[in-house]
Amino acid sequence: MDGDKHTDIPTAEWLHVLLIRCGQKLGSSGPRQTQGRILKILYLHGPMTQGALQEKLGIQPGSMSEIAAKLERKGLLLRERDGADKRKVFLSLTDAGRADVEEHRAKSRFSGGHRFAALSEEEQQTLCMLLEKLMRSWE
Repeated sequence: MDGDKHTDIPTAEWLHVLLIRCGQKLGSSGPRQTQGRILKILYLHGPMTQGALQEKLGIQPGSMSEIAAKLERKGLLLRERDGADKRKVFLSLTDAGRADVEEHRAKSRFSGGHRFAALSEEEQQTLCMLLEKLMRSWE
């Protein structure tokens, strides 16, 4: 991205361009990436309802159900109906699911694949806060 100076472009427009470029670098959100994100969230936050996870990821209910079913068939995820409210489905990782996440985390850590290593932990937290603020304002 040499020569990427934005002095002649309004800051808001340049920010838009940079966010698009970052999205392109991060890649498309294909099925495997979404499956990986689901597993990571459950690994970090523990069991949660399918609806809560779907909302966190910003995906459609049908897509969430399909992906959860695939992960369950692979033995990485458990889906259990709430005893009190049969409409609620709780998702949790199996031991194989936890192992899958740990394996991917180890690989990315040791292969230098950490996408945000150029930012300090504090900068990453600030970026998260700012992006979350933007997302809330757009909803």
